[in-house]
Amino acid sequence: MTAPAHVKKSQSSYRLGVSRQLWIGALAAVFLSTVLAGIILLHVSQLLFQARHAVVGLEELRQVLDTASRITAERAPSNVLMAGEVGQIETARARLNTARAETDRALNQAATIVATVPYNDIMRHLVQARALVELAAAETPVRYESVQRATEALFATYDAYQAVVMSKAAELIHSDPELAGPVQHALILCALRDDAGRLGSSIIAPLIANIPMPESNIANGERLNGRIKMQRQLLSLSPDLNDRSPFPVSLRAEAEASLVKNGELLVARFVAEGTHGSAYSISAAAFSDRYVQALKPLEVWRTAYLDSLLADYKQKEQQAWGLAWVVGTIMLCVISLIAGGVLLVHQRVLQPLLVASEAVVNLAHREPVQFPLTHHGSPELNPLFEAVALLDLKLREWDADTQRLRHQAETDELTGLLNRRAFQMLGEPWLETTGSDRNAFLILLDIDHFKSINDRYGHATGDQVLIMVANALMAHVRSDDLVGRIGGEEFAVLIRAQDQETATALAHRLRKGVEDIFMLAATGEKISVTSSFGVAANKNLTWRQFMAKADVALYAAKQAGRNCVRLAEQDIADGAV
Repeated sequence: MTAPAHVKKSQSSYRLGVSRQLWIGALAAVFLSTVLAGIILLHVSQLLFQARHAVVGLEELRQVLDTASRITAERAPSNVLMAGEVGQIETARARLNTARAETDRALNQAATIVATVPYNDIMRHLVQARALVELAAAETPVRYESVQRATEALFATYDAYQAVVMSKAAELIHSDPELAGPVQHALILCALRDDAGRLGSSIIAPLIANIPMPESNIANGERLNGRIKMQRQLLSLSPDLNDRSPFPVSLRAEAEASLVKNGELLVARFVAEGTHGSAYSISAAAFSDRYVQALKPLEVWRTAYLDSLLADYKQKEQQAWGLAWVVGTIMLCVISLIAGGVLLVHQRVLQPLLVASEAVVNLAHREPVQFPLTHHGSPELNPLFEAVALLDLKLREWDADTQRLRHQAETDELTGLLNRRAFQMLGEPWLETTGSDRNAFLILLDIDHFKSINDRYGHATGDQVLIMVANALMAHVRSDDLVGRIGGEEFAVLIRAQDQETATALAHRLRKGVEDIFMLAATGEKISVTSSFGVAANKNLTWRQFMAKADVALYAAKQAGRNCVRLAEQDIADGAV
């Protein structure tokens, strides 16, 4: 291959200009290194921003979850106040006022974090719940229905607040998908604490009213027990993602043990007492205090997990700062080394590279190069010139290999026909170039009962059948027709013809050619080989539509009993093309 005239003309000026170009290239390398440093530092800054954003988001999530805990914390002093036990009313009132003040303060803080949720609905539930608590506490004697309504209203307040929790969690996960696991873990912990509290509250109304345990309270307790069990299982499947020591593990074990032994068993005991009609062994206020203590380890576990998670991301933020300093220092050193090495590279490498580059240009245009190449540069460049000589050898081998690989990539290995990819690649242009006098027709054929041949005579015989079918097809087509194996036992023939009668006639000859194949099995038995054919004409179709149309005709041939030819129904209706 000879280089174009304009390339040869520029060859003489190439050696004169390359020195200046390489010098400019060296300066460009310094510039690009600076840009690269900026890109890397930008990436590091993004990591830093992401870590900082995660820290801020986790701190806000912790405040939101703390507010949920504050809403939950109102239940215990509310229960004690509604119990109205002598000597405890003033203490219960003080505790409840403190809890309510903490809830109000936490809700005000949460409103500044998640402003998209209508807090009026939450406050409406909270005010209504508190009013029902006061009504129940004022009754003498207190009625079961009053306490139950107040308890359910407190639950409704927490449920309404979940919109705030989920909104903040979704925002945090959307901004950093890596936080999905830790955030979901924290939400499950909070849900476990709330449901455990609800389990105790599910029997508080009968205790306060001192009546037998109603079936509805028992059923509600069983439902909560099921949810608590499921949440514990979820937590066991999703271990604390940021555990760094056995300390969080011990907290978890302690919390679960306290919940089961001191909480669930206590509830079960009072359910049994209320069910069998015996008197309750302790008062509602005493039960509430004991049950709150049983759930304390759950709160410690949740707080420790959030603190550990937050500390982990604060550490990532510090690591990002450190990485930024390290990357900046390294890139400054790299740029300095590039700038300092430009002169040395220019003196010891430039001229030899000119010789080598000119040889590569000649090789690229398949022009002869005088070997061996000589140079007066650094000995370290000797492998380069040896590589240029090797390149000359490999280019010649590559030309031969390219032709062979192209043939292999486009040919079915067994039959020597075009494979599906090559058949489509060569056939698609036919859909655009055919005119009114020369239309494209596609013939699809499928060997009848080929699986039975494989099963009965073996795959080696099946392969031989495929080869003989391919040979039969090639014996009946023209040199410019396309023949390919497009599936296991499926073949395709693409021709140009004036009318569908010509294409159909060819399909019949092909069918007869396949039917005439003479082949004996190892046992001496003659193997019967037939094929079903579908013929379709191209009428402004895409390749996919063209194939589908012929495939429908092929299916019709199979339905008609096989070993026959069927024309696409649209072509039958339209008549000759």
